Amino acid sequence: MIRLSILLCLLLTACTTSAGDTIIPIPNGDFEKGLDGWKIPASEKISSLSSDKAANGKYSLRIADHDKNHGSNVTGPRVAIPGSGYYQVRGKVFAVSGEGLGLYLHVFDKDGNTISPGEYHVFALGGSDKTWRNFEHQIYLPRKVAYIELQIHSYNAAIVDAYLDDLHIVRRDIATDAPPWKGQYKRKPHEQDSLTAADVVGPDGIVYPDWRHAGVQGGIPKVAAQARLENFGGIADDGKDDSVALQTACDSVGNLGGGAVILGSGNYHLDQPVTIKHSGVVIRGQGHPNTRLLFRFDIPAPGAAFYGIDDGKVGNNTILQLHCRPTDLMTMQIDCDGKTLASWTRSTHSGNTYSMSMHGREINQKLGQGTHTLIGTGTYRDGQLVSCKCLIDANPNYTESTPQSRTIDGVITFSGNGKSGPHIKLLQDGKRGDTTLNVSDSRNLTAGEYIALDAPATKRWKAITQNLCKWGTYRRNIYKIEAVVGNIVQINQPLRIDFPVIDGAYVQKTHLIERCGIEDLYIEQTANLWITTVMFKNASNCWGRGVKIKNCGRNPIYSNDAKWCEIRDCVFEDAWFKGGGGTAYTGWERSWDCLMENVETFRFRHAPLFQWAASGNVIRKSVFHDSDGQWHSGWTNENLMEQCVITSRRGHGAYGYGLWASPPEDTAHGPNGPRNVVYNCDITSERAGLWMGGMNENWLILHNRFCVDKGEGVFAKTSSFDHIIKGNVFILKDKLSPMTTLVTSDCIGVELIDNQIFGGNGTIASGDGTPAANQGNRSFPLREAARPTPDVPSIFKWQRENLN
Repeated sequence: MIRLSILLCLLLTACTTSAGDTIIPIPNGDFEKGLDGWKIPASEKISSLSSDKAANGKYSLRIADHDKNHGSNVTGPRVAIPGSGYYQVRGKVFAVSGEGLGLYLHVFDKDGNTISPGEYHVFALGGSDKTWRNFEHQIYLPRKVAYIELQIHSYNAAIVDAYLDDLHIVRRDIATDAPPWKGQYKRKPHEQDSLTAADVVGPDGIVYPDWRHAGVQGGIPKVAAQARLENFGGIADDGKDDSVALQTACDSVGNLGGGAVILGSGNYHLDQPVTIKHSGVVIRGQGHPNTRLLFRFDIPAPGAAFYGIDDGKVGNNTILQLHCRPTDLMTMQIDCDGKTLASWTRSTHSGNTYSMSMHGREINQKLGQGTHTLIGTGTYRDGQLVSCKCLIDANPNYTESTPQSRTIDGVITFSGNGKSGPHIKLLQDGKRGDTTLNVSDSRNLTAGEYIALDAPATKRWKAITQNLCKWGTYRRNIYKIEAVVGNIVQINQPLRIDFPVIDGAYVQKTHLIERCGIEDLYIEQTANLWITTVMFKNASNCWGRGVKIKNCGRNPIYSNDAKWCEIRDCVFEDAWFKGGGGTAYTGWERSWDCLMENVETFRFRHAPLFQWAASGNVIRKSVFHDSDGQWHSGWTNENLMEQCVITSRRGHGAYGYGLWASPPEDTAHGPNGPRNVVYNCDITSERAGLWMGGMNENWLILHNRFCVDKGEGVFAKTSSFDHIIKGNVFILKDKLSPMTTLVTSDCIGVELIDNQIFGGNGTIASGDGTPAANQGNRSFPLREAARPTPDVPSIFKWQRENLN
């Protein structure tokens, strides 16, 4: 039995059959003939024929996976397919509990050979709605397809109970000859009328994004010392908690207008998180071999505790949290007097969650003023319970001066107050390249302030981009106001993407913490709690420099809603948890025009990474061991990876591709946007060197080396178009793969120029997409080959040094 597969998940949506669509039955897809045609290994005790429930008839297939180390493995009968094109896998699911029931397709040619070792990412069914519902997933089957097989495999770590029935295939009557919108990014230098202020003509005649202003504006400053931690009671090597001393020192320096808090050599201990709310505060040690911060915060026995109300007073702005030890945690619940106030249940992307929050306003509304006893409970996979109690005094008139500091974003969090005030709608479209915004009301907008510009993910936009993700941030940026004249707001830089009025684009004030940093020390988290080590939240011009982090709980140094931040000269080694849900990442999320340079990571999940609207960011001159590079979610655009070394290996949560961009059918991540760039990098991977899931416009893949164990150099599908793939070296070790696979015929406008392929099957391009240019490419027998040496080693430095 051939086991190579193209893996394709099934997405939960309503099933419809349009005129022109053709139903292709899966033999015994309704299980009315028992398991005839379906193969289940004798050792597999998870899958079985069931007469307990059926969508139609008497029988269904039950997957009862209660083993967190092994999954189901059911293979269906081989189905003849009439040719390439769009298809849907359809069926019905009765979800009892849990998540992670994966459905896969194996795709074969007429001789029974797997077509291409390139793979689609896997998603899963699940839930607990306990009713039959339809599901469907649209896929594109390539040329030479003759047969498919359906495989049902619950994730090895999944706990899931569900029934499947009425499985079948539908061939869709959908044209695939062009993307759903006209490209606007691939431009030539002589096309002056189409170039915008957001375009930069490079030394090679390629039109690039503008990264000149990535990172801290003016460079990271040397901030003068203002206080020493010892003066606030923080003593190295005494084994005592230094978190109060560090918090007090940072507050004091912040109240004085800023400066550096100096830590001496030795070991300091933090038993509580520290949150900085003032601009201008820097925490500085004596170098990471000398100054060590050990974060000892943990959940006390028996494994549950309330957090956030030191004196028991709960006002409307109080944020109260229930903490439970995270391993195998399934539910959390807060009760009072037999009434459930709040609850949490594990889902696919819960990760290593250990806490849930309630706002005091909810408590006051549900319980009323007075004294109450809250009961917190956590339940675990094996049925164990943990609980705790907390006596509170609820009163809506109690005030909390800094309620955000009560939440735990990081071991050390630098946090601004974020967005406030009304959404101010745009009166006309914000176009790529614009430096002014026409707003409906500018009365409360002032030069020097920050605004967040957002275009919601409307049904219209999601339909165009085929985005099936159920949440997320896609089209957002933060800008600084330079001037306000009437209703015209002038901003500090050109727009990188469009912000259309039809989608309700708006601006909103945002309040950022500025000019803060952490420098020259070592931080280690000693307990397995899902906490980022250093977080820049609602931040501008903040930095981490010369920091080594060991065993972060979630991410090492990370940012959210950040502008012009910088991470440099850092080492990040390992993470406590690598099971997904937003963890063990190194990169930029909801961040704009930020810079990462000279960073080295070991044993992370996804590094380097961009996600959720991140744009204009640069990651350069860094080394990433045993992790994959990703545009992980949310329409990331105009980001640069250059002069990086990436070794992608599965085992720490990476997918095994060198670089991976989430596809539009991914219900948890959605597609990625235009003109991301990979320049002069060295990438080694087990699977395809670059995997693009679709809707990607004008990506620039230039002067890189890809060394691939199994798979093509570049894989693209579903309106992944107008790319320039030039001057790369591809070492393809499996002797079966082409340099490039353009799966779907709407992958148009792709230029393949002056690339070299060593090994593989010697083919430059395969798939139903036809390159717009295929010139100067050469194929050689498999052997080692040197990295390309472009005339301009760094496009980032070239822009800074040659453009005003």
